[in-house]
Amino acid sequence: MRQIILLITAAAAVSPASIFILLADAPAMSVAFYRMVFASLILAPIFLFRRKFGKLKSLSNRELFLIFISGLFLSAHFATWVSSLFYTPVANSVILVTTQPIFVAILGSIFLGERLRALSILGVVVAVSGAIVIAGGDFSLSSNYLKGDILALIGAVMAAAYITMGRQIRKKVELLNYVFYCYSFSALGLLLVVLFSHQPLSGFSAKSYIYFALLGLIPSVLGHTLYNWALKYLKAYLVGICILGEPIGATMLAWLVLNQEPTGFFYIGSALIGIGLLTLFAFESNHT
Repeated sequence: MRQIILLITAAAAVSPASIFILLADAPAMSVAFYRMVFASLILAPIFLFRRKFGKLKSLSNRELFLIFISGLFLSAHFATWVSSLFYTPVANSVILVTTQPIFVAILGSIFLGERLRALSILGVVVAVSGAIVIAGGDFSLSSNYLKGDILALIGAVMAAAYITMGRQIRKKVELLNYVFYCYSFSALGLLLVVLFSHQPLSGFSAKSYIYFALLGLIPSVLGHTLYNWALKYLKAYLVGICILGEPIGATMLAWLVLNQEPTGFFYIGSALIGIGLLTLFAFESNHT
């Protein structure tokens, strides 16, 4: 029950991300970079304090390398998914990146031996279908959008790889060690993307930096860290599927903050996500 409550909290924490990104008034890659910079800076004092007093175990070179790869997967997810929004309709991007739980299930089965039973697969399919419905059913199949569609799909795979690798690492590595290094490596990867794409690193308003900090604190330090905490105790696909709570929270916040009233698709999709999650967790709890 404690794990479920914390996963719900994580989903609520990542939900404001899209709102903060819109309000930050800065290029997408710059926002993603500063999000991870602030996440690392917020965690740094806690990390250094615990290291100084010997409360954190040292990492082996192999563990540090695996965390480095995980951080790069996270930065690749941000880079490809956010970039996809410039080449394809939002509905296309959302629908394609929402498929990440399917890739988590596939990667988890191959690399972690975490295979889904038939009813678990049904729960995943129903929940993913709900997220697709929330997008409004406006998927547009066109060769003009091919580049953006491919980028969004790559973003889903990168998110799945990040979650799958996190599951493997968290079995042995303490949470603070993992998230501090992972977020820092992700910021480094995004810095290279920003420089390569010639997007600015400075000149933003004070308001923008406030939203950068909020992105680092709430969706990353709180939301992603809770997901990474859960990876030690729950199978990768269970954590991955819970991320589908984000479209529900994001839509509700957009209604409250931006006055963007949801359509009927939202209610149908939310119900499907809820049914899928309940089916999956009820079945898994009876087979653990």
